[in-house]
Amino acid sequence: MYLLFFVFFLLVLLLIRIAFLQFVQGSWLSEMAYNQQSLDRQINPKRGTIYDATRKKCISRKCNCRNGYH
Repeated sequence: MYLLFFVFFLLVLLLIRIAFLQFVQGSWLSEMAYNQQSLDRQINPKRGTIYDATRKKCISRKCNCRNGYH
């Protein structure tokens, strides 16, 4: 019987925490997630020159890769 009340109490606490995150901090967390996932920065690869089967350069060390979802 006590175990049932204890589990019910933990479930209520969990629901209160989820509601707090959703309704009180939801907009702030969404903004933080967007800022984290849409960074626009240069990624410098740490590799040498890549050659194809005929020993011609396919990819050199310079890369204009950008990280971001726009």
